[in-house]
Amino acid sequence: MRTLIGLLLVWTGCADVTGIENKKSFGPAIAMIDLFTSCYLVKTEVGPILVDACWRPEELRVRLAENGVKPEDVGTVLFTHGHQDQVAGLSILPNARIAALAEEQDVLTKHVKTDPAIDDVLSDGQTLRFGSTEVRVYAVPGHTAGSAAFFIGGVLLLGDNALITAKGSLGPVPRDRSADPDLNVRSMVALADRLRSEGREVKWLAPAHSGGIEAGAALQAFADANR
Repeated sequence: MRTLIGLLLVWTGCADVTGIENKKSFGPAIAMIDLFTSCYLVKTEVGPILVDACWRPEELRVRLAENGVKPEDVGTVLFTHGHQDQVAGLSILPNARIAALAEEQDVLTKHVKTDPAIDDVLSDGQTLRFGSTEVRVYAVPGHTAGSAAFFIGGVLLLGDNALITAKGSLGPVPRDRSADPDLNVRSMVALADRLRSEGREVKWLAPAHSGGIEAGAALQAFADANR
């Protein structure tokens, strides 16, 4: 437990974050915890997809099994970004296609140990369909050049673009964890405004390095506080 808390503090820079709850559902997305990070499982009519691939391959195998999924069943991994703690689980997913923004290729090349090539190059504003499940793609540069967020069935999956504080507010990740922290914040403000202008109801916010919450006014409050 001390090791886990220590790792969390190293990454977040503080203890003021909500804890990740394994197997907690945010709409169609199911959280799968791996130490201080998480990835998300979405079951669709055409098979399971993941948002990020977690950190430790064997831990991902256990988490998938908890949800009745075999590694070979996963057809696509949508990457919020390509850091090691998001991509390492790819090694146990023999049939998974890598889906990411083109700008993330260099980061994926650095961290993916097998074939790092993006199979499905995503674009900002694109809508993907997996059976009746729709995924809206948003570019959120700053944490990395090709960081993305995904809107699926009311949940906004944020990767490392933000954190949920212990008080239930949305906050930025530590500055030293992002390639361009100021751009990261500006991108999050723009994302909040864009979702609002598109009339998309964000019901849940689900980051990678903290627990998720019912969105309420948290996303717009973040935007208003950081203009």
